[in-house]
Amino acid sequence: MAELSKGGKIIYMINAIVAFIFTVLFLVIPEIYADFMNSSFYCPITWRQLGGSILVLGVFSVVGLLRKEWEHVRIVWELGILWLIVLLCIDIWGMVAITGLFDYVIVIIVILIVVNVFFYVRERGK
Repeated sequence: MAELSKGGKIIYMINAIVAFIFTVLFLVIPEIYADFMNSSFYCPITWRQLGGSILVLGVFSVVGLLRKEWEHVRIVWELGILWLIVLLCIDIWGMVAITGLFDYVIVIIVILIVVNVFFYVRERGK
């Protein structure tokens, strides 16, 4: 089996760090984060569910770093990219249809999608 490249490991590490940061914001301190963002659409259950799903992706990124084999991490990487794309679509829809305000999270998600797809295609081509 092919080992995950250094670039792939770095992307997995970045994914894990970003996931754990957003896990803290949405799962651990959602009330503080909602106040900071001046969010009028705060629902503690929904925010904590989102934080829990982000936590799962962060844990799988750490597992991918530990396994180091391309065939073991490929499906999780694909799932993570798909999750980011769906989240981006929902954020854009929410921005257009509900708030009308631009959200900085959209920029972070777009950057993560581009970087993940680039390194995924590069890993797959080996």
